[in-house]
Amino acid sequence: MSVEHHWIYTTWPDLEAARSAARHLVDERLCGCANILPGVESFYHWEGTVQNDTEIVVILKAPAGNATALNQRIAELHPYTTPCIIALPVISDASAPGFLAWLTEQASPRDG
Repeated sequence: MSVEHHWIYTTWPDLEAARSAARHLVDERLCGCANILPGVESFYHWEGTVQNDTEIVVILKAPAGNATALNQRIAELHPYTTPCIIALPVISDASAPGFLAWLTEQASPRDG
């Protein structure tokens, strides 16, 4: 199975940081769409203790060819030392072809 698109899951510490990153990533055409889901409660180990924080989930949809540049840019924009960036493959034949075509067009560089 070749992967042509990714669904990227990432978390952010607050709504302002999530919105700023989403706008940059869409504007820079690294992804075609960003969804922001506020108010996620996260439990995780960090520096020897269990942490409990409210975070913001950002879901990015992008062509697979943008994955390396997208991950690098997320890391540059992110305030966390080790940001959560998880890419999941999109199953093309189980997805809406029109949406995937639109997504590819939106996340492609523009001439001029």
